[in-house]
Amino acid sequence: MTDRPTDVEIDAYIDGELDVERRFVVETHLSRRPALAARVMGDLSTRSALRLLTHDRRRIPGDMMAKAERLVPAQRSRWRRLMPAGLVTGGLAAGIAAWAVGIDRPPAYVSYAVASHRIAMMRADMNSQIETPKFDAREIALNTRIAMPTLPDDWHVTDVQLFPTDKEPALLMAVRTDEGRRMTIFAVHEKTHAPEEPDAVREGAQSVAYWRRGDMSYALTGDQEPRTMDATAEELARI
Repeated sequence: MTDRPTDVEIDAYIDGELDVERRFVVETHLSRRPALAARVMGDLSTRSALRLLTHDRRRIPGDMMAKAERLVPAQRSRWRRLMPAGLVTGGLAAGIAAWAVGIDRPPAYVSYAVASHRIAMMRADMNSQIETPKFDAREIALNTRIAMPTLPDDWHVTDVQLFPTDKEPALLMAVRTDEGRRMTIFAVHEKTHAPEEPDAVREGAQSVAYWRRGDMSYALTGDQEPRTMDATAEELARI
């Protein structure tokens, strides 16, 4: 019996579809990973809330229905998975999904982080674009009030760029690990509603883990799966 459950098994645990033996494996795994356990409990709580809402059979407002129809496929898939059985095809499910998506949407700066990551990866693959790996933490802090997290020893800075946002300038640092993983760290001096423990979402071909430390908000973006990026961000946040 393996002591490390797969992502599919964790999803099945949330859906109540595991046998006792595999539930024990998942629960033991979660007991050793507080951040992951908190996210799983959040999904369980949302599922319970959705079940409670199904008792209210009033007509779903038109604006809520319209919002549900505009959900991106990944979001629609996520909330359909959390829906109680029998609701995934009804208008009530669409309305509830619209309500639920608003619970934990990433802060606005995460979109900037993903966009700047894609630009950085594009720059890295273009011979005409010269990367700037030099990073002066003191100079950056004096001019932008941005404090970057300490990098692991096997992470190497390949590019550093400032990007504008709608509020404050942001710093993007591109890194490459000894294993060849390419990621970017996005930082902005802004107290957002990002969680203090990293959380991760999928944004197109990339996954982004985001978190906050005081007035600093961070995002780690890469091509790995969300759970992998989340675990990497948790390690980075602890350094």
